Amino acid sequence: MVDQNFKVAVKHAQLTNELLNKHQLAPTPINYSVFFVYVKGSNSTLTKQLELLVESNQIDDTSINELYELHVSQVTQIDEEILSPLSESIGLVLGKLQQQVSSEEEAVTNLQKIDKVLAKSKQNSSLQQIINYVQNTVNGSVTQHKSLSQDLTKTNNEINELKSKLSEAKEQAISDPLTGFLNRRGGDEKLAEIDIEDTHTTLIIDIDHFKSINDNFGHPIGDKVIQKVTQLIRKQLTDEDITVRYGGEEFVVVAVNKALYEAQDIAEKIRLAISQLKLKQKNSDKFLPKISVSIGIAENKNEKYWQDIIERADKALYEAKNSGRNCIKIAA
Repeated sequence: MVDQNFKVAVKHAQLTNELLNKHQLAPTPINYSVFFVYVKGSNSTLTKQLELLVESNQIDDTSINELYELHVSQVTQIDEEILSPLSESIGLVLGKLQQQVSSEEEAVTNLQKIDKVLAKSKQNSSLQQIINYVQNTVNGSVTQHKSLSQDLTKTNNEINELKSKLSEAKEQAISDPLTGFLNRRGGDEKLAEIDIEDTHTTLIIDIDHFKSINDNFGHPIGDKVIQKVTQLIRKQLTDEDITVRYGGEEFVVVAVNKALYEAQDIAEKIRLAISQLKLKQKNSDKFLPKISVSIGIAENKNEKYWQDIIERADKALYEAKNSGRNCIKIAA
């Protein structure tokens, strides 16, 4: 199925190239993306607007850029569905061009040899004129193909740059800038990638009395506390574990493929490390009050939805809060 989908995408890429040539548009990533979506037929509004532009002969860079901003720039699968097939298509064309240029250069070399031989004989002047004509034509073709090859290579480089920017934009869209943890949207996407029926354990971690830190020391100091706490949380986890900033000072950690007893050990290490923090305010050289966290833990018990597990862990967290804070409670 994947191979078939890719073949269809490449076919769309070829049709897109034909349309760009027809309308004398450069194969830039933006032009290509708009026409690719048109060829694919996945956006009826874009299709109607583009066809109106064609009918009124108003296709130019400005109108294509407007269509891109309105209909394409937010497509979540733009890399996989648009840019990768374009890059593949360009790669195929570049390969053929390189072969053709090589063949034409060989032809030029052979024609030059023939020309030298004919130049020694005045009897072959007409034939020499034909050879010169063919030689000039092939030379022009070589230059043209090399120029096209350079243009396509430049476009391919632009595609790779755009793919990199898209990757960065996606990362920013699902990440919390303060902590580097996933935000809620990112957490939902990540959790959707793992099998809920496997053994996983969810922790909800909340910084105790955090509002008083913001009120007494200001939000910049509060942000520093959050960063320090999240650094200590991360130290106790593996790369496969999922970390989410769930609220202002509340974090969800999914200990992937770890049973309850393993998660309890992780939670206790986190709690202990944070309780030993000694933070000093630089301006006043005063120590901040002791920092502590409360933690609720829930191992999945045949739940079908992650939200159900998180709610169980959240109830355990409130139990920890009501038990004096700076402790861990296990969900029933």
